[in-house]
Amino acid sequence: MFKLIDNFLDKKTFNTIRKEIKLMPWYYSPNTGSTTDDSNYFFYHVLFAQGKVQSEHYFNSVLLPILGKIDFKYLHGAKFNLYTKQEKQLKTEHHIDDEIPHTVYLFSFNTNNGYTEFKNGEKIKSKENTMAVFSGDLEHRSVNQTDENTRINLNINLKNVL
Repeated sequence: MFKLIDNFLDKKTFNTIRKEIKLMPWYYSPNTGSTTDDSNYFFYHVLFAQGKVQSEHYFNSVLLPILGKIDFKYLHGAKFNLYTKQEKQLKTEHHIDDEIPHTVYLFSFNTNNGYTEFKNGEKIKSKENTMAVFSGDLEHRSVNQTDENTRINLNINLKNVL
């Protein structure tokens, strides 16, 4: 159903990128799984959407080193997600990122007890420097963490045809 790649980035690249994202501006969203899902909130930073770069500095300094390790044809979207620590784990609505055929690459920047859960109950744990890869037609949802102040991941959507 999904593939995990541990230690996706070498330590030097990973630590450089982690320093970069500490300086990144974050934007608040009152909805998580969909525009109507108000089960939790999160912060985000869009790097690429609607066919163009949305955040040039972080696209170049953060996304390009990661994309350089992936064999793909077309970038469809790339967005950072930051979830804050909650007293209990909140499960958002199941969703897909987009209706068009795509592959999701989900990169975790820190280890915590939050996770991504598929409709069949399988989970991708948040583990530092791990890339998860799965088909974009699989419904999934985010579950926040209760043990660390933040859960940060990078969601990349790639497609094979325009």
